Amino acid sequence: MDLETIEKIMGKYGEYRLFTKENYKRFRADKKDNRNHKADFTIEYLHCLIK
Repeated sequence: MDLETIEKIMGKYGEYRLFTKENYKRFRADKKDNRNHKADFTIEYLHCLIK
């Protein structure tokens, strides 16, 4: 789901806020050689609804 859709749905039930933490170090359980996801960092999203 894209962020606009989430905001639209959650906004119906109260005040919606989105918080992000960029450059969050990604957990890697796989070996570096056979990694499906090459990125070492990701963006974490926190969706907050205030009623």
